[in-house]
Amino acid sequence: MLQKINKWSSYLHELANISFFWMFCVLFFFLFRVVFIVLNYDSVGNSISFSDYFDVFLMGFRFDVTVSAYFLAIPFLALLMLSPFNKSTVVTKIRSFFQMLFIVLATLMCVVTLNYFVEYNDQFNHFLFLSLYDDQKAVAKTILEDFNPFLNIAVVITVLWLSFKIFSYFKTKKNIANYLESFTKTPYKIAIVIVSLLCFVASIRGGLGKNPAMRKWASVSSDEFLNKTIINPFRSLNYAIKDFKELNELNGNNPYGSFKIPNKSISTVTQALRKSAKGAIIEKPKQLFLVVMESYDSWPLLDKYKDFGLSERLKNIQSKGLSFPNFLPSAESTLNSFGAITTGVPYVGVNINQIGAMNGPFKSSIFEQFKKLGYQTNFFYGGFLSWQNIGNLMKNQGADNLYSAPNAGGKTESGVWGIEDEKLFNLVYNTVDKNINSINVILTTSYHPPYKIDIYKKGFKYKQKEDLPIEAQQLYTDAMSFKALGHLWYSDRAIGDFVDKAETKFPEALFCFTGDHFGRRFVNSKPNLYEKSTVPFILYGKEISHQVNLSPGSHINIAPTLIEMIAPKGFNYYSFGSSLLLKEKQKAGIAHNKVITCNGLLKFNQATKVQEFKFKNLEIGSKTTLKIEHDSLLKMAWHYTVKGNSIQ
Repeated sequence: MLQKINKWSSYLHELANISFFWMFCVLFFFLFRVVFIVLNYDSVGNSISFSDYFDVFLMGFRFDVTVSAYFLAIPFLALLMLSPFNKSTVVTKIRSFFQMLFIVLATLMCVVTLNYFVEYNDQFNHFLFLSLYDDQKAVAKTILEDFNPFLNIAVVITVLWLSFKIFSYFKTKKNIANYLESFTKTPYKIAIVIVSLLCFVASIRGGLGKNPAMRKWASVSSDEFLNKTIINPFRSLNYAIKDFKELNELNGNNPYGSFKIPNKSISTVTQALRKSAKGAIIEKPKQLFLVVMESYDSWPLLDKYKDFGLSERLKNIQSKGLSFPNFLPSAESTLNSFGAITTGVPYVGVNINQIGAMNGPFKSSIFEQFKKLGYQTNFFYGGFLSWQNIGNLMKNQGADNLYSAPNAGGKTESGVWGIEDEKLFNLVYNTVDKNINSINVILTTSYHPPYKIDIYKKGFKYKQKEDLPIEAQQLYTDAMSFKALGHLWYSDRAIGDFVDKAETKFPEALFCFTGDHFGRRFVNSKPNLYEKSTVPFILYGKEISHQVNLSPGSHINIAPTLIEMIAPKGFNYYSFGSSLLLKEKQKAGIAHNKVITCNGLLKFNQATKVQEFKFKNLEIGSKTTLKIEHDSLLKMAWHYTVKGNSIQ
């Protein structure tokens, strides 16, 4: 009889410890969410009510209990299975191990998430996997110099110490066990076991209702930022891995839907992409310079931010050239957007740096098509050709000549991603032969963390908010460091200096400017969807007159726009997009998870509701129709990227 009592008492004592472990996990995530919101409070909308916060924390709780149950699963099952054999010591060791595992992993995950959000304005997503192909040394140095590693280490050590102290203090407390032992009758004991099982099932599902805690039901708030705090780092990482595998599974199903073309006479993707030029609208330029600017948003060019004076040189070029304000980057990272520009294939979530470096160029490659127009094809990069396999990618896509940092001496004043933009443009200026027809695709690097160029030596004059013009001070909220502001200014200066020199040496040149992606940094803490989505697209040259063209587009429209400008009538080319200069203007510009029209912008996201931004309160258009158009384009692009040219 005494042995039975000891077994039951041991069971209850360990059940109490597991219950405390569960409560600790839930409280840990609750405090993380509070810290998350407080640190980024400027991102919270102005009209958020108490009910919004309540809904966010309640839904967050549902995700938190599921992760807590993951760590409790083995200790709880061990308790049920080993307690009848009086193995409470083994159960305690198992539970202690998972306690320690949770403390370490949760602390690291939460601290990393807070830093990750600063850079990518999101919890874990597909950007996480770009480091697999990135310059590991440069990534490490950026983290060391730009993300306060000593502060983060101090936070990790402090949280670990406090967590272990809490468990150490409460491990001898028996309040919960003593309360449970007060139920001595057999029916109560049976009820305790059943209730504990039901609680575990409810925890691992995120509730006892019909629907478990899932991403598609997570967006309970009208505020975009608050919705991003709901899914905790563990579930966020799980979704990021799942999405990455789904999009990159070469033998998997098309994530955008079943792909087929109604026209039975078309058996390949490229047949569907084939277009015929309408006839040149300008005299064929001797040289084309397509400058893809690192992290260059369109917001510095807006009149709203003119007092900052960050993009004066490009604004001057824009005032004399042809600009497209309704323009999206294909993706939110350099290689994925740049890959879309050069290969002509929209970014679909699949890393093209390996696929595009094999099996010959895509028919839509900008290099291959300009070769047919009689141009030498050159690629200039301020970094190193080994970065994300970009050298092999560009060579395979048809670039005749590749130039990078080593061709300019390879020495940088302070950066880790490559040479300064002015050195890159000097390389371009000194390398391109003015007597040879050439298209020169240029990818800059300077406007990138850890922002180590001596911007004050270069002439940047702002060091603190008080140095800004009064009008700019009213918009500045410390959301962007002056170091970053200075590097944006420097990038713009380098562009202006290059054009001033190049248009003298290359008087028949056509200059094109775009950003690889929006910079994820803003002078205000609450940029609207347009400001944190769009990039410039500007054309400048002697035959280009000043005009603002409202045709909506994205990176895949660059090549067809340039081809239609200069190609003779009947020239056949291949493109997923169409020229932004055609009379029959396209209705929407399409990028990965975004669509822009003349009236507004939509963003599609698996974890949140469709976001929209209207221009002057105009109707954007049917969300359903635009989503169908978005998916139709990307399903064809995914098929071409992953499955190949054949439709069968």
